[in-house]
Amino acid sequence: MTRFLVPFALLLAACSNDPPTPELKPGDGWARESVPGQTSAAAYLTVTNNGTGPDRLVAVSTDAAAHTMLHSTSEQDGVTRMRHMGDGLAIPSKTAVELSPGRTHVMLNGLKKPLRRGQVFTLTLKFERSGEKKAVIKVLDPASAGLQEAR
Repeated sequence: MTRFLVPFALLLAACSNDPPTPELKPGDGWARESVPGQTSAAAYLTVTNNGTGPDRLVAVSTDAAAHTMLHSTSEQDGVTRMRHMGDGLAIPSKTAVELSPGRTHVMLNGLKKPLRRGQVFTLTLKFERSGEKKAVIKVLDPASAGLQEAR
């Protein structure tokens, strides 16, 4: 009887209907210090998905700016263009997605006050499947920010 139960248990485990589940961890990120009169800035971070299922970053918000959007950057014919990513950003399973200068980033428009080095603020990331997650963004001086870009 035991020899039939073991294969049956293995078969049940293989046929499990549990959907693949994302397991997201936003890393702490950074933004450059703003200059006087600057009303927009960009924030950068990495989102790691250690889970078995994908997810999608669909919205971002912060108290540091009036409007916050996901943007992608591309270059065509020597012209750099930024585009709002209205459909969000895919976060595949078992990967880390980096939001970095010159590529995908969080655009902060209508800064409520200047970003000063040493300051921190929080981004609220809204995911399609995983709900809301928080990320701490540290404001760096331009020299330190350049080191972050070189990573």
